[in-house]
Amino acid sequence: DGTERMTVPDSATIGDLKQKIQEDLKIPPQDQTLSLQQHLLMSKNPDAFTDMLETSRSLRALGVENGQLVYLKYSVERATTAPPKKEERAFGAHMTMNQLILKQMRIEPQEKPHCVSCSFDSNAANIFQSYVRDTLAFSIQRTAFLYGECSEEGEVKVHFIYEPPQEATESSFMLMRNDTEEKSVDFIASVMGWKRVGLAFSHNDPERDWRANEDQIRLMAEMQAEGGEHFVTAMVSSMENEDGEQEIHFEAFQLSDQATKLYSDGWFLEAGAAPQLAAGQSEPEGEPERKPGFTYLNKDVVVAGRDVREVDSDFLLVVVAITNHEGPLMCEFPVENRLISQQPDDLKQHLQRNSRLSFTEKLADFHLLLYLSKHLDSTDMALLVDAVQSKGMIQDGYRMIIEAIA
Repeated sequence: DGTERMTVPDSATIGDLKQKIQEDLKIPPQDQTLSLQQHLLMSKNPDAFTDMLETSRSLRALGVENGQLVYLKYSVERATTAPPKKEERAFGAHMTMNQLILKQMRIEPQEKPHCVSCSFDSNAANIFQSYVRDTLAFSIQRTAFLYGECSEEGEVKVHFIYEPPQEATESSFMLMRNDTEEKSVDFIASVMGWKRVGLAFSHNDPERDWRANEDQIRLMAEMQAEGGEHFVTAMVSSMENEDGEQEIHFEAFQLSDQATKLYSDGWFLEAGAAPQLAAGQSEPEGEPERKPGFTYLNKDVVVAGRDVREVDSDFLLVVVAITNHEGPLMCEFPVENRLISQQPDDLKQHLQRNSRLSFTEKLADFHLLLYLSKHLDSTDMALLVDAVQSKGMIQDGYRMIIEAIA
């Protein structure tokens, strides 16, 4: 319900802080759950946050510094007091232009996304998350592009998921983007009346300390700036539940308007560059390193009253409501650019497996259409995709060519 400033001695313990909270905010210590992790505020299981459980531990030992945020969750109701009114004066009076710009650049969480909701084709989403869970076992990151449509009200529907060529490790990824293949993907989508509407990442932090790493935030910013205000990003992650079993989470987010503007204006620190200190920050011991889950900038910004050059990526993300639907395409043909490549025999098996369907219905699979685009020219593909979109007839000549490819 807001931010309150607490002042305690340098030698204060967690217990001292809890006593101070009781005195100032009237919240009993036994009802206080404290943590340095922002996720506490949204958690349904606050008891899982134990980093500030030991009341005898000093705040200094935890690394708590002047101006640092400590998050508090409690159940009792309390009345909040409005801050005292300050003497009104013209904003920016007696400030230089650089000081004025710095004063204005405050990083604030964005409450609502532009994308009202994001619905995923159930089969397409399941095929992607099954691959990162069962085949990759979340051992490396995986990135994909989302295609579908967006209503005027901001409701996004994802009808297929394209996985571009890529190399990845547990903590990084590099897209080996193929212009020819991407043009084919965009062409198929456009004939269907769709477009690129988002991104998808697999997330491999089992402790859920962060939702997106800096490389992912950077790509989100780049593509959301290109794709427009309804561009959405899906995160697929694995998390251990209370019974010790792994649960798959499929979530959707947008990058805040402020984050997208920071990227467009060149405030993101260049990839690979050493992190820089903000004004007033003390020099760390050893070489500064990038921390997972933070986005680094090349200029000072204000976060929770502190000048910093690193921002918790959660501050830059806005949650999007997620639903599912049954889209117009199948998702049975092997997916492109995976460990096991597509083969002509895959086409043969697909046609045989769906022998009861009409030939047009057999081709109603994005991954199959993309495979065929490597063997047919754009004119032929336009006719085939249009037939799939309109559920029209496919000429016997094309049927013979496709069966010959198999």
